[in-house]
Amino acid sequence: MREELFWDRNANQAQADIVIERAINFGGFDFIREVQERYGMETFVHTLKHHRNLSKKAVNYWCLMLGIDRNTTRTFQTKRIWEPFR
Repeated sequence: MREELFWDRNANQAQADIVIERAINFGGFDFIREVQERYGMETFVHTLKHHRNLSKKAVNYWCLMLGIDRNTTRTFQTKRIWEPFR
C-alpha cells in the first residue's frame, strides 16, 4: 500500500473504491497490479466505469489497455462546467 497517496485518511481503513481511484489517478504500475490482485479486476473495472473523480488521461489509458469504450465511463459522460481552450 502506498501510504503517501492517503494523506487525508488511514490507508488501511480506506474503502476499496477510494484505493482504486487513488491508484488510477496517482499510482504506478506496481500499485495498480497490487490493487487489481487485492480487489479483483471486476471491482477495478467497475470503479473505472462508474466513478467521476478520475483523470481523463488515466481513464483513457486504462480503457485502451482493457478494451473498454471510454464513452461508457462516467468520466467521459460528465459535462464539465468549464473546458480550457486548446
